[in-house]
Amino acid sequence: MKITKVGYHTQEFRSDEEPLVNPIICNAKNAWLGIGYYFWLDLEYAHYWGEDFKKNYRKAPGFYSIYKADIDTTNFVDTVFNEEGYNFFKEAIEDSFEKLTQQRKDITLETVNRFLADNIWSVLNVCGIIYDDKPNNPSRKRERIYSQIPELYYKKRIQVVSFKLENIHNFALYLDEQS
Repeated sequence: MKITKVGYHTQEFRSDEEPLVNPIICNAKNAWLGIGYYFWLDLEYAHYWGEDFKKNYRKAPGFYSIYKADIDTTNFVDTVFNEEGYNFFKEAIEDSFEKLTQQRKDITLETVNRFLADNIWSVLNVCGIIYDDKPNNPSRKRERIYSQIPELYYKKRIQVVSFKLENIHNFALYLDEQS
């Protein structure tokens, strides 16, 4: 059975260019879940990401764009809503620590993600991950209130990373926004 989720992809505003036809892949060394196409499940967090990280100061100061897509999450590891997926994810990471230590390699976000991509995700045909990001955004510019009770973060900051473009459908500009 196919499982689909709606996701929001935030990027810099492109005033003189056509809107994107595909999401932009994140290949940063410090990407939470490795190389892939990142989406937020909640529009609110897509706005926050735009406000904090995607304003295009050269072409359109203060503006960012949010795209919307249907994501086929059928072969994704769901660490948020599925206990089995969470346990599998946790064990995969701990296994990577053990293997990297045996190989005398540094345990960094990049080496762990590379190990997982090469040795686990690709072998098991894992196409992406659904992940509950940290509830507090380390914004340099503003402090947001994610909960009226600081000890109770009841709203999840859920990110989805798709390792494959073919899992992303109906990708289109949702809105251009000024923060």
